[in-house]
Amino acid sequence: MNKILKIYLNKFCTRYDKDGIIPYLSEDDFTGLIKENFTFKNSSGLIVSYFYYFYKNYKTDKTILFLHGIGPGHTAYLREINELCKNGYKVLTLDYIGCDKSEGDSIYSINEPTKDVIELLDYLNLKEEIIVIGHSLGGYTALNVINLREKIKKAVVISGFYSLKSGLRAITKLNLMLHPIIKYENNLLKDYSNIDNLAYLRNTDDKILFIHSLDDNIVSYKFSTGYIKRHVKNNNLSYLINDGKKHNPNYSMNAVSYMNKIFAEFNKKIKTKELKTFSDKKEYMKDKSPMEMTSQDEIVWEKIFNFI
Repeated sequence: MNKILKIYLNKFCTRYDKDGIIPYLSEDDFTGLIKENFTFKNSSGLIVSYFYYFYKNYKTDKTILFLHGIGPGHTAYLREINELCKNGYKVLTLDYIGCDKSEGDSIYSINEPTKDVIELLDYLNLKEEIIVIGHSLGGYTALNVINLREKIKKAVVISGFYSLKSGLRAITKLNLMLHPIIKYENNLLKDYSNIDNLAYLRNTDDKILFIHSLDDNIVSYKFSTGYIKRHVKNNNLSYLINDGKKHNPNYSMNAVSYMNKIFAEFNKKIKTKELKTFSDKKEYMKDKSPMEMTSQDEIVWEKIFNFI
């Protein structure tokens, strides 16, 4: 196997589960938030878990489809989901294949989430208006989904990228040596890996809001949202660009600062062997606040709510 492809598969196309160390929020952390659990079987024969979140008396004319990034499922985004729910929306979300509550040995492909979401939408056949919001890999997936599904007319893309190649470049900062990865993806899910989102963005009447931080250290602004802003002229596209938020432009500055401090210290203690065992790491994290770590920026959310 090509070395670059092997690194890609080991780093990105793996199984994502909670490690029992990093704290996550649940619906129980939000008084009155209701969660409903469901499953369906995708075309590969694997069970995909999907969920509805809402408060009583939610709006019935719109459903927000929220798409998570790389990692152990949608629960990393419960602060975002709760923001939407407390403003009266019902939120549909899922764990992609290879993530948390869904089956699969791995996520298989950067385009597997697009496949999972499209098949979920076809399975549910929702009649109300659907607005799709996604972060990182979920932002890329959201862009694919609004491109492929004519019924969906609005999307919010947070820290996302617009194509397989742009995503690889935005993450790796490389423009060469990507051919083995692209070939692998094309062979695996050709229908989804060849979506031309740039052509779609140039001509679409759909409304899309891009949110990104200039200092994003995971998905480079320059090679993703920045490229679209520079090269695609379409008044239906809007942008909220901030700085200092790294990969979480919808977080408050306090949250970003707190999270950076916690994980910098955590990684330093691992490197210096102060935290050697699972128990050591869990003990370190036990008093760290996931609520403080994920507090949201009200200005960003005001922009999102005005948009949707």
